[in-house]
Amino acid sequence: MPPEPHAGVTGDGLVCAQGFLRAQFPAGRLDRVLLVNPPDADASLFRFDAARRGVCPNFPPYGLVVLAEQLRRVGVHVRIVNLNHEVLKASHAAASAAAFDLDCVWQRHLDDAIDAFQPDLVGITCMFTMTHESLRQVCSWADRRGVPVAIGGVHVTNDVERVLDDIPAARFAFLREADRSVQVFVRVVRGELGVDALGQVILADGVGGRHRFLDGCQPTAAAMDVIPAFELTEIGELTRYGIVGSFPYFKAPGTRFATALSTRGCRARCTFCSVRAFNGAGVRLRPVDSVLDELQRLEEEFGVGHVMWLDDDLLKDHARAIALFDGMVRRGLRLTWDASNGVIAASCTEEVIAAAEASGCIALIIGMESGNPTVLRQIAKPGTVETFLRAADVLGRHQRINANVYLMLGFPGETVGMIRDTIAVSRQMNLDWYRIKPLQPLPSTPIYQTMIEQGLLDDADPKAVRYMTGAYGKHVGLEHDVRGAGADFRAMIEALPAEAIPTRAQIDDLWFYMNFRLNYERVLAETRPVKLAQHRRTLQGICDLIAPDNAFALYALAVVQRQLDGAPDPRILDRLRAQQATSAFWRDRLTAFGLAPRDLES
Repeated sequence: MPPEPHAGVTGDGLVCAQGFLRAQFPAGRLDRVLLVNPPDADASLFRFDAARRGVCPNFPPYGLVVLAEQLRRVGVHVRIVNLNHEVLKASHAAASAAAFDLDCVWQRHLDDAIDAFQPDLVGITCMFTMTHESLRQVCSWADRRGVPVAIGGVHVTNDVERVLDDIPAARFAFLREADRSVQVFVRVVRGELGVDALGQVILADGVGGRHRFLDGCQPTAAAMDVIPAFELTEIGELTRYGIVGSFPYFKAPGTRFATALSTRGCRARCTFCSVRAFNGAGVRLRPVDSVLDELQRLEEEFGVGHVMWLDDDLLKDHARAIALFDGMVRRGLRLTWDASNGVIAASCTEEVIAAAEASGCIALIIGMESGNPTVLRQIAKPGTVETFLRAADVLGRHQRINANVYLMLGFPGETVGMIRDTIAVSRQMNLDWYRIKPLQPLPSTPIYQTMIEQGLLDDADPKAVRYMTGAYGKHVGLEHDVRGAGADFRAMIEALPAEAIPTRAQIDDLWFYMNFRLNYERVLAETRPVKLAQHRRTLQGICDLIAPDNAFALYALAVVQRQLDGAPDPRILDRLRAQQATSAFWRDRLTAFGLAPRDLES
C-alpha cells in the first residue's frame, strides 16, 4: 500500500531533502542495514555487581527483530548487534570490576559488526530516558566510521528535538512505530518513490537544519502481521546473563525467556503514560493466528519456555484474548507467560482470567497507580476503586497466577491522606505483590506539561527526568535514599498530616514505608500454601540477586521458610543477624517495624 500524502515539507524543502538524501547515499543504494541495541546504561550508571549477579535487564530487541523482517521484505540485508547483551556477557567473563571496561566492550563489538557487514546505514534504538547517554555515545562511535546513522524508539519519539540537539551524529530520526516508514525510506533512497512519500522521519544535518516528515506511515493491523526475525538475536543466551520481565525467579534456572507482542496501543489515556504519543490512539490487533505462529516458533525452534507479553493492553478485546489463550491450549504450547507491562483491571473478568490461567499465565500486573478516587480522575485512569476490587476478587480465585499491582506516588497535588487511601485499598485487594515507584514524568505526556506549568519541573534541565527504579535506578541503594531515625521512622511517617503534600524526600520515605506495609508485612501473615511457594520464589530472588542486603526480605524469607519447611534456612538467619549487627540502617528499620531476628530462632 502506498503511503498517505504528506502534508508537511513542500516545494524547496523537498528539493533540499532530496539533496540531503543523495549526499548521504550518493550511489542511491540502501541494501545493507545494521541495527543496534545500545547498552541500557553508560559507564557512569552501569553497576558491575548487579551485572555479575545476573539481575540487569537483558530483553530481546523485539522492535529491531520486527524492523529487520520489515526491511527484508523490501530486499534489504539486515544484521543485529545487541550491545547490551554483549556488555552483560563480558561482565560475567571479567576477572573483576577493575578489569572490566564497558566502553571497550561495546566499541569492539560495534566495530567488528561494521567491518564484517559493511552496512549502508546504522540504525540505533533507544527505549528509556536513562539510556540517552549510552545512545549518544554509540551514535558518535558509529558516525566516526563514515556510515549514516539513524535513531528511533520510544525515547527518541518522546523528545526528538532535544535528542537531535544532543546527538549531532544522528542524520535520521524515525518516530513512533517504524514498520512502514523504514520501508518507504529505503524505496525513496533507491529512487522508487519520491521524497514526498517519506513519513514519520526527520532528516537532520547535525548543525540544526532539519526536514520533518511527520505523518503518513503508521502501520496497520495488516502491516503488523509479521513473524519477527528471531534468528538474528541470541534468544538462547539472554537469561544466562540477565533477566527478561518481572518474574524471572518463577521459572527453573536455564529456562529461555522471550518477548511477544499481539496488540499495539492502549485504550487508556493515563496522563503519565507515553504509549499514545508512540502508538497513537486506540488499540490495533494483530491476527491471532499470526501471534500463535510466533509463539509456536519460539517454542519449537528456539526452545523458549516462557514469554513476557509486551502489550500495553493485552486484554482489550475479551473475545480475542480468550481466542488467543484457547489457541495456545489447542496447539499444545507448553511455554508459560506473564504480562509484566500491566493489564487493565476492567478486563480481568472471570472468563478472561480462567482462559489466561489455562494457557500458562503464571503472573500479571494490574496498573492501578492510586487508590484515591480524586487522583484516579486527575490522571485519567480507566478504573475506579470498585473496578480494582472486582479484579482482585477474580484473581483471588486463581491462585496459580501471581497477581501484582503497579502503584505510583508523588502526583501533582497528591496529599499524604490520598497516599494512605492507596495503601488501604491495596491492603483490601490482598494481591500478591505491589510494585511501587515515585512518579517519573516523561516528555510528551500530559502530566509532564502540567508539572512544567505548575513550576514542578524545569523543562530546560535534561536531568529533571531520571530513571527511578530497576537495576540502575535510584531506589536500588535503600540505605542512601531513606531518611528518619531509628525506631521513630514508622511513627514519623504515620504522624504526617493527611492534608500535607509530601516533599520529594518525604515521597522517598513514604515509598519505603509502603513497600513494607504492602509487601513484607503482608507476607508475614500469609498462610496459603500456593502463595507461600510463590513468595518464596520472589523473596529468594530479592535476597540472592536483586538486593542481598535487604533485611526485610531476609526476615520475610525466613518466615516463609518456617511456614513451608518447619524452620528457616540457617544461612538466611546468619545473613539477617549480620545485617542487624553491622548495618545501623537495617537495625533501626527492623526495630521500627517490630521485627526481632531472635524471634525466628525458636
